[in-house]
Amino acid sequence: MNRRILAIALAIALFAILGASLAPLFLPPPVPQCAYLSTPVRFTKIDSRPVQVRRGTRQFISQFPMVEYSYVVSGKSYTSTRMFCSDSDGFRADWSKVDRFFHIARNGGELVAWFPPSSPESACISIDADFDYSVVSSTSSQCRAH
Repeated sequence: MNRRILAIALAIALFAILGASLAPLFLPPPVPQCAYLSTPVRFTKIDSRPVQVRRGTRQFISQFPMVEYSYVVSGKSYTSTRMFCSDSDGFRADWSKVDRFFHIARNGGELVAWFPPSSPESACISIDADFDYSVVSSTSSQCRAH
């Protein structure tokens, strides 16, 4: 009798372990929470400001974007001039990306702004201090504002 109870208990434990091991194969993965949501922007002003750039021991002046853009979240329109979500005095930039940004923005490309889900008025173009931007087609659909 004790062997039968032990066999049943082991079978239940084995079934539970196998079920837990195989569950990820059959269940959809959990959707990660998006720290920021994206929404397409329409640029209303595109300008630049000179910034001092250092490469190695050389310093030179380059142009960094100054923009104004509008965007819509849940049917409400917003306007922003923020480039970075992080509050940093300095930034790092791949200057070829800055040139591409100017080209895309001036030619009506589909760029996005990012904002915290609880604060749609706080949009920015680049989430961190490394100047980076995203186009609509390269942003995850699960992190797009509706």
